[in-house]
Amino acid sequence: MQWTLSVVIATTVVYLFTIVGFTQSFLELNPAIVEFWATSLGQQIDRQCKNASGIKVIEKKYKEATYTTHYINGKTLSVEVAKKIESYLQVRLEAAIEIKKKAQELFLNYSSENHTCDDFTYYDSKDITIYKDRGNLIFPEDLDENSTYNGPNLELYLPLYEEWREHFQIPVSLNASAIHVPTNIYKCAPFLLDNISWTGKLDEVFSKNQGNMKSAWQFFASSAGFLRFYPASAWYNEGMDMFDARLTEWYTSAAAPPKNIIILLDNSGSMTGLRMEIAKTTVKKIMESLNENDFFNLITFNNDSRFVDCDCQHSNGSLIQATSKNIRRVTKSLMEVQSIQIANFTKAFQLAFDVLQKHSPINRSRINLGSNNAIMLITDGASETYVEVFDSYNWYNVTVDKDQTAQLRYARIFSYLIGQEVTLANKNHVKWMGCANKGYFYHIGTMADVHDYVQDYVRVMARPLAVHNISHNSWSGVHLNIPLPKENFGFNTNSRTTEWIRLPSTATKPVLSISVSTPVYDQRDDEINNGNLLGVAGVHINLDEILAFIPRSKLGALGYAFIINNNGFVLSHPDLKPWNFSSFGGNTPMNDYKNVDILFLEQEYNSSDEQLPQLRRAMINGETGHVQATVKKFYGQQLHRVYIQTQNYYYAPILNTPYSIALVIAEHTNNHYIYQTKSLDPQSFLWCSMVIADWDYCNNQRKTTPFFKFVDIINNVLKSSDPLCNKNLAASVAFDVNITRGVHAIWNDYNKEISCSPNNQTCRIRRLIANSQKNLDFNMAMVGTRAGVTRFQDFNGQAELDQSNDESCLSLQKLIDLFTPSIDTEYYKKAAVNRKNVWAFSSTIHPDFEDTLNTSYISVAASRGIYIQEHHRNSKKDILASVFTLHMKYDSLFRMLNATTSFCSASLDCSSIYCHNDSVDCYLLDENGFVVVADDPLLVGKFFGYIDYQVLLDMRKKGMFKEVPITDYQAVCIACDMSSENSSASSILNPFIYMVKLLMWHITQITLSLTQFSLVNLWHYIYYATGLMTSSVSDLTYAGLYPNDTLLYQQVLSQKFLTLSPCQQSIKSFISLGSRNITNNHVSNCSECSYSKRSYVANRVPNTNLYLMVLEGECSCKILSQNDCMEENESSNGCSSDFMGVYRKPPAPHGSTGSIKLPKYKTKKQPIEEVQTCNGSASLYISTMLIIAIQVFIHEIYSCR
Repeated sequence: MQWTLSVVIATTVVYLFTIVGFTQSFLELNPAIVEFWATSLGQQIDRQCKNASGIKVIEKKYKEATYTTHYINGKTLSVEVAKKIESYLQVRLEAAIEIKKKAQELFLNYSSENHTCDDFTYYDSKDITIYKDRGNLIFPEDLDENSTYNGPNLELYLPLYEEWREHFQIPVSLNASAIHVPTNIYKCAPFLLDNISWTGKLDEVFSKNQGNMKSAWQFFASSAGFLRFYPASAWYNEGMDMFDARLTEWYTSAAAPPKNIIILLDNSGSMTGLRMEIAKTTVKKIMESLNENDFFNLITFNNDSRFVDCDCQHSNGSLIQATSKNIRRVTKSLMEVQSIQIANFTKAFQLAFDVLQKHSPINRSRINLGSNNAIMLITDGASETYVEVFDSYNWYNVTVDKDQTAQLRYARIFSYLIGQEVTLANKNHVKWMGCANKGYFYHIGTMADVHDYVQDYVRVMARPLAVHNISHNSWSGVHLNIPLPKENFGFNTNSRTTEWIRLPSTATKPVLSISVSTPVYDQRDDEINNGNLLGVAGVHINLDEILAFIPRSKLGALGYAFIINNNGFVLSHPDLKPWNFSSFGGNTPMNDYKNVDILFLEQEYNSSDEQLPQLRRAMINGETGHVQATVKKFYGQQLHRVYIQTQNYYYAPILNTPYSIALVIAEHTNNHYIYQTKSLDPQSFLWCSMVIADWDYCNNQRKTTPFFKFVDIINNVLKSSDPLCNKNLAASVAFDVNITRGVHAIWNDYNKEISCSPNNQTCRIRRLIANSQKNLDFNMAMVGTRAGVTRFQDFNGQAELDQSNDESCLSLQKLIDLFTPSIDTEYYKKAAVNRKNVWAFSSTIHPDFEDTLNTSYISVAASRGIYIQEHHRNSKKDILASVFTLHMKYDSLFRMLNATTSFCSASLDCSSIYCHNDSVDCYLLDENGFVVVADDPLLVGKFFGYIDYQVLLDMRKKGMFKEVPITDYQAVCIACDMSSENSSASSILNPFIYMVKLLMWHITQITLSLTQFSLVNLWHYIYYATGLMTSSVSDLTYAGLYPNDTLLYQQVLSQKFLTLSPCQQSIKSFISLGSRNITNNHVSNCSECSYSKRSYVANRVPNTNLYLMVLEGECSCKILSQNDCMEENESSNGCSSDFMGVYRKPPAPHGSTGSIKLPKYKTKKQPIEEVQTCNGSASLYISTMLIIAIQVFIHEIYSCR
């Protein structure tokens, strides 16, 4: 009985708690109350924003005005822009050709001299200083013949050309060119001085060319290793300088045709220890010399042959494009290669030839001027020559004339013999493979040899072009300019002495460029032409100058342009992220910025649509046309803030280049000018409160000060008959200035109404009462127009400024210039996306907010557009004419929300529910689910998924939001890297092993006596052996992180096994689906809430892009983590995301099109170009006993690991 009574009591208690919990959870959330609040809030916002902005007055002026709209034909415009860029690039191409001609002429007439640094000097870019002012400096020519000059070496100093500094963004001197010598080359080496000497007179053609090119770097990159560039500048040299021009894309693509390369790496049992490390470094150096037009793969062989990248199905069994991502993936797999079993050369070569012929079949019907196929053999020795393999796969006969047959090679063989301790037989077998197959032989004994010899294969691949003097021009993909110098100039003087100093270096903004380059050949008329490549001449072209031809004023809001090359890779695009400017990453380039496919940046809304792939193919093929597609776009770099947009793509080729340009115009915005044929009234200018976009109005006549000069420019353009003048743009600017003139009077009246003098206590009390209730407190009002006119008013006590005095406006102008041109600002785009009659809200958080929790660091902006109707082709179309923006204090909007939710209509009882109590959580969300207002200010600007993901998913389910996945192909992810613990390369990071290796190297060098001791070689060994030398493609670039990733970066620093690595991520983004509301709803799986449910109501706030969210307080559902929101699809390998199967159009192989009659042969089997040395190493050998002794010593050393 007692037990039964206990059960009854317990059941009753549980029931009562359940009833109480149910009542507490759901009783108070009345949807009608929330709807009343949202409607009231929207009405108040709309009324106050209209009054403060003056938008109603300007709308009325638009309706009353008489104006003309001019439709801009996107297809015609794209062709015009392409032609202008073509003409611009043609001048740079002609300059490169002039450098080439001059270089070939100079070498033809040059006699070699035995220079030394004692009798020959040059401007070393690593040592020169560009001085700004001569001041009290004394030069040798200032002294009389009896005086002795004791100053610094004046070969290291050049005068600054101040007027050219703005073009190059750094100090430069046009007096001479400067020389950059790679660190591994001794700067006083006789062969180097000899080549620098004969190129000295290139300054003449450099100077002549510069008159037509204000910001172009001209260069000659010698095959000897140095780079001569003009104008002279100090070299950017932060840390170790490992730049070598011969490994750049613009050098390799000009020096040799696009290459198909198989790398065969011997990983048999004899390739252990230091040999394998040298071999792997050799492989990495070969891959580093490839460019995006090349294809390659890496095969390791012992008893079996296998692709290193066998886990990636796209690259297993075929050639892959030499993109930075593919090279990085193969490099990662290379580090895991181990040495086992014995080597089977026959299988390896058969597999290599099969892959090459699958990619590029033999065509016996035409003659190829030297094959662009190559096999790189990396081994420590071969027991025979394997002649039968080459006879079966590589040698074939072709009839040249009726009575003449030539034996050609399908692929060149480059053989790299690894290790110091080699036998003569091994060396001869490996050497024969290279020499008998139109290749070259290299003996790589030390790490220093890797850098000295590996890139030489490019010269061999260039032989046929040099022998037959085939001139061709190469256009590069996007790349860094000549590694930018820092500001490094100046001196200090006093009355007694002249003190030369280095002024503090200031980092300059990195510049992206493209290059046009052309090979320079030895044209001496010898009996046997060795086909020498002397180097590459060319011009670096600043991309910003090319983009200046794009008429931004004609593309409208949300419009932009992009340029791609023959591989579909982006040269320029507003969404391209080439740089990381984070505080901890520095100005570092993104790993894959050179190989970003256009389909990575332009993503169709419906994945089944094929408009964008068709656009890509057409642009690669050099076609002209138009495509319309609906795409997913985002604001700035905020990938969560997505909007859907239908866009028109107008594209055209840039002739005589592999480039194509597309102009993008949003369908729902406008590509129209709105104007009156009326001159600009100077009285319409309130110069201190207005900014004009820096457009090109006529023959590079742009915005200028003082303002009356700009008024004259506009009015003169309106009267001009010059076809190069943009009269429609000038008229549009004049119309916008005139029609928005009256807005300042409205703003001033509003400012007086809300302002109170310090002594007017009545006014101050009235303002305090107003601010405590429902009045928004505005900081600034702005209006931006279609033509780039921005007017503004500061409501925080802006001083009365003399509008006729330019000097009084300068400080304010510099601040407001951030908002020009108006159509490119985020507030303008936000209004354009949200369409008509909507105040689009957004919040901005100052970096100091989290430290201070001062809500004055939170800024809220509301933007709304004015639309006019245009009649085009028998249809009416809304045109966005201007956008009004109000910046308000966050606290005032927060107060308005609380005041509005504190009461309701008489028919509703809201006495027990209001936003500023603990039982209810209230939020204002924007159209992407980001918090604009919250009870906790720390949540402002956060994605709501981080607050209650379960509720957000339920809103999606009910149709209020739609999830839009978008993939970021330029992301950076945190990855586990255990290489420091267990990789084959880990030992080189161990200090003890490093010291042992260094000692071992010294003993080996001394014992073998193979080479003269060289500090350069020693430095190279240290640099390579310690792992400091890395490829230009690094896995450790701290770039592209999201703003909230500082904590993640700290985790990387605190955990040595974590690294930041390039990857792709799928972002879960949300967009609203209109004005749909959600009545009282319950979300399940909320463990902290009663009945594991949470109640919420969501209602659209009329006249805005906001949603009012009211949720049951004191509990929450699942909180979205960053990993939930940004799913990493691929690690840095990117196998399935590499778009490997997409269309590309490789440059035509030089000499491979059509039938070419070869010149006469020295013999019937060998062309003249083949009769030459093919040995790239020394010929010293050691005894077998000494080899055995050293091998035992090395084995003992490595067994200690």
